[in-house]
Amino acid sequence: MRAAIYKFIRLNFPNGDMVGHTGDVNAVKLAVEAVDEGVGRIMDALKKTHGIMVCSADHGNADDMCELDKRPVRWCWMSRARLKPKTAHSLNPVPAIVYDPSGAANACLADLPGAGIANLAATCIMLLGFEPPEDYAASLVEVG
Repeated sequence: MRAAIYKFIRLNFPNGDMVGHTGDVNAVKLAVEAVDEGVGRIMDALKKTHGIMVCSADHGNADDMCELDKRPVRWCWMSRARLKPKTAHSLNPVPAIVYDPSGAANACLADLPGAGIANLAATCIMLLGFEPPEDYAASLVEVG
């Protein structure tokens, strides 16, 4: 087993956002599969090192690849055989996941209606064993 020598690692998988902007559905499928494989490897490593992962995203559009007409709701077609690709950011909600396979943090999810990406800084600070500054948005976890 590898030693856990780092207290904090920040990693960005830009695939869903950057490849999503191309509008190429096949490329996006490959990009998302690559992220899935990478996150799986990280999860396996965390099980061995008793690490914790806070996983989220800011935006993207791999989750929303085709344009819609809003009135009435229907797909926008470039031609009879091809949907019009959407290359702008989606506005869909983005979940945040705290993965602690060993239970090392002894953490429970906080009840925070309307929580979002702003809560991730305090969450990471608390999981590292520190108190976040008072002006930070609240942590997604309570550590006991």
